[in-house]
Amino acid sequence: MSRRRTAKSIFVDFGKGCNSGQVLSREVEFPELGRNGVLIQVKACGLSVSRVEPTTLCHILSKGNKNLNVGAGHDVAGIVVETGEDVTTLSKGDHVVGIIPLDYGQSGCADYVVLQEFDVVIKPSGVSFVDAAGCIGDSVKAYTALHYLGRLSSGDTVIVLDGASSFGSICIQLAHHWGAKVLTTSSSDDEKRYLQIMEAELAHIIELNQKNLSLKSVAMLETGNLGVDIIVDQGVAQYPQSSSIYDDNRLENSRNLLPSKHDIISCLAVGGRWVTSKANLQLDPPNSRLMYLRCASLGFLFEHAWMLSSAQQGRYQHILMDIMEKVATKTIRPNIHHTVSFDGALEVIKALEEVAVGKVVMTV
Repeated sequence: MSRRRTAKSIFVDFGKGCNSGQVLSREVEFPELGRNGVLIQVKACGLSVSRVEPTTLCHILSKGNKNLNVGAGHDVAGIVVETGEDVTTLSKGDHVVGIIPLDYGQSGCADYVVLQEFDVVIKPSGVSFVDAAGCIGDSVKAYTALHYLGRLSSGDTVIVLDGASSFGSICIQLAHHWGAKVLTTSSSDDEKRYLQIMEAELAHIIELNQKNLSLKSVAMLETGNLGVDIIVDQGVAQYPQSSSIYDDNRLENSRNLLPSKHDIISCLAVGGRWVTSKANLQLDPPNSRLMYLRCASLGFLFEHAWMLSSAQQGRYQHILMDIMEKVATKTIRPNIHHTVSFDGALEVIKALEEVAVGKVVMTV
């Protein structure tokens, strides 16, 4: 490349498979542009802490037990600076949005990134860089959960856990747009407040921090004891968790509690679909029997599968374009918590798991 060959980037170092990574800022060298490559000047990047376990990352990156440096953000929006000689759909100056595949070894928290032509789509002129980068990754995840794994149809009843999160809020909006009745959960007053203000007409709120409420009781009440068609989780308790302390009819440590496998399965209707983000989920024989008796199915949600396989590029491009169209028409409204600069992102990423409502976006 004729232009600068390095970029300042932020990575999370997982060491030798440790679960909590150290945030690092360092200069990295660009990969070669290639015939189908696109050099993009990053204008915004959605910050995220990888929920992919280190052992799975090692498998994806084929690094055995070596140290893992994972980008602190993969959802980017920016301006095309240079294109490879075989690129036909993009040109210099185009505003684009996309997701950096995990196996590229690049971070979205950088000045520039090199992607392939089919990793990005044109950003609509009415959509800001912040909104585009802040919702593209979670929208692909929600699209995959509801359409491809949940096989959502109009009239279905859906439970979206943690609806105030960026992924949860987009999941609610998509499910409502496609004709589903939506239930969602909140675990704090802040989450409940967001759901009431932004999505009061879209979903019924289940307050998990209320002593006298349970996921199953509300699900059965809202469905006439039939159960729900789809449940989308953002984590599930592998084993029973310790009891909470009650105070004024509320659970003090409710934010740290995840629904149990039995709770989720008990909410499902006959033929229900459970979509989980838990990679190492294990079902004991009693829980498997409950699934069997309901003729229920379990789908594992890993949105990066689209980017790690070249067999579905056309379908993936369609998803990206459809998402951007929905953002442009306000069908999807990104849930942005706040924006930070590149320098400010270093500190924010360390405490990113504490942000329960919305998405933090880095701007350049």
